[in-house]
Amino acid sequence: MNSTPQPPDAEPRTGVTVIRRMGAWEVTMHWPKGTGGTVGPREIHVVPADDADPQEIARGISSTVLRRINTTPSEDFAAMRSLAEAADLEIRELGERLASLPGGLTDERLAVLSALYVHFVDAGERAPAQRLAVAFDLNPATVKGHLRAARQRGFLTKVEGKAGGQLTDKAEQTLRGMKRGAGTEEV
Repeated sequence: MNSTPQPPDAEPRTGVTVIRRMGAWEVTMHWPKGTGGTVGPREIHVVPADDADPQEIARGISSTVLRRINTTPSEDFAAMRSLAEAADLEIRELGERLASLPGGLTDERLAVLSALYVHFVDAGERAPAQRLAVAFDLNPATVKGHLRAARQRGFLTKVEGKAGGQLTDKAEQTLRGMKRGAGTEEV
């Protein structure tokens, strides 16, 4: 897991947090921004409810309580739907940006590819590089090579042996600069 679990009373993060009561327990689930509610939550916290029966709490969290937790996101859940719409809009904008960039290994191209890749990873894609290639009509080998270059040049964190990674501060800064209309830097 890439993120550090946080208790339910921690500072709010981007994404959707749902709190449900399950008998004597309060269940908090968090879906990070970008998942769009298409996969289960990234974090689940189960804590005693403030007004719970002390005897129930003393028995601990049973497997029955855990089985009752419904982690399936509901399409009718308004916050999930708006999260998905925001993610779709961001992806469309990134896709349009990618199409407008010249080929080659510019910082901007690597930052945009990295952001799209992280979106597909966060959405639960099993083969995010392949999905990126198909979605934007790119050569799969080229996408993999560009993602490797993005990791080497510090735009995407490394994950050993599996798909994944996060945008670095350098990638975020490059993407912000592009929104302000900064020029490209060819390496």
